[in-house]
Amino acid sequence: MNKPIRVVCLFGTGIIFDKTLSLLLEKEVNVVGVVNANKHQKGVDFSYLKIAGKKYGYGKVFLQILGRIYYKILNGKKDREIFHQIYNSEEIHSIIKNYNFETHQTDDYGKPETLEFIKSLEPDLLLVHTGYWVGKKVRDLVNGKVIGGHPGITPDYRGVHSPFWAVFNGEPEKIGYTVFWLDSGVDTGDILHQERVSVERGDSYFTLSWKGMEGIAENQARIIKEMEKGLEPKARKVGEVEEKTNYNHPTIFQYLKYRRMQKKVR
Repeated sequence: MNKPIRVVCLFGTGIIFDKTLSLLLEKEVNVVGVVNANKHQKGVDFSYLKIAGKKYGYGKVFLQILGRIYYKILNGKKDREIFHQIYNSEEIHSIIKNYNFETHQTDDYGKPETLEFIKSLEPDLLLVHTGYWVGKKVRDLVNGKVIGGHPGITPDYRGVHSPFWAVFNGEPEKIGYTVFWLDSGVDTGDILHQERVSVERGDSYFTLSWKGMEGIAENQARIIKEMEKGLEPKARKVGEVEEKTNYNHPTIFQYLKYRRMQKKVR
């Protein structure tokens, strides 16, 4: 019997990340620690708004915010129903409370105290589900053995809201998720597993992402358990990645086009 792999999870904060943790624990992944990162102030990531404003222009950021508001008006109620079906808080936390692991809160995985916390747990592997950057200093703690995931088919759809952009571009067959070895790029790592997510009536690009996140966690757990049996995971190399495949938040005008394309998918 091979020794269990010591896993430290780098997560965001909230029930979505708790769901990933509960799935890993149910699959008997040896989670020895969890680092939760949060840069939000009063529910808003002001650091993102500042960076995005400088990079894309504040006019575009304003149109992105309008698109999000319009989306929530039209889809908010239905999304909430599906969200609560997937993310049953009572069920998720009843699973987590049965396991023991160390926890740490931060706003940056690269902070000295956070690096020290991770290092102290002597992890064999890091598992990532977060919207925040995982830098080289963090990855080097496990010699680059970091498993990430993305609710999109990489490298064609990277960045934000991949199901949205797959529909927007008329490629619904590229709605899905990817598990990969995390590297220095945005969703550019060598692919460990990739699978399509089928679109059902009532799905939005948010619900498709949530379903993708479930698939990611289940396959991350499967890969880790196979590694414990001595099976080296086969990774598909990713070659040159075009910058145009790194998508951002849609503007209200892009969302209006998406709604027209969405009808063809259904």
